[in-house]
Amino acid sequence: MPIPTQQTIDEAFAALLYDRDERKAPDAHRSSKFRVGWAAALEGKVYEPEKLERLTWLNLGYRLSQRFGALTPEQIDVVYDYLAASWREPCAA
Repeated sequence: MPIPTQQTIDEAFAALLYDRDERKAPDAHRSSKFRVGWAAALEGKVYEPEKLERLTWLNLGYRLSQRFGALTPEQIDVVYDYLAASWREPCAA
């Protein structure tokens, strides 16, 4: 699988289906959750549709892992760091 570029990350993010973005501000804990989700997809775990109705850092890692596959920890960090830099507080409904 090729290393994700900013363009392919943007395209993958834009293609996600979810009802609400519940991601909190990026930090070390959320980076860890992103990696846990990434690993879960590689291990073949299946997230129930209800879990994917809301976007979290955990299931974002899961979803992108399904798209990009196995990457090195450094490459996963690049994906997370790019998404963290573009994160904005979701608007209240």
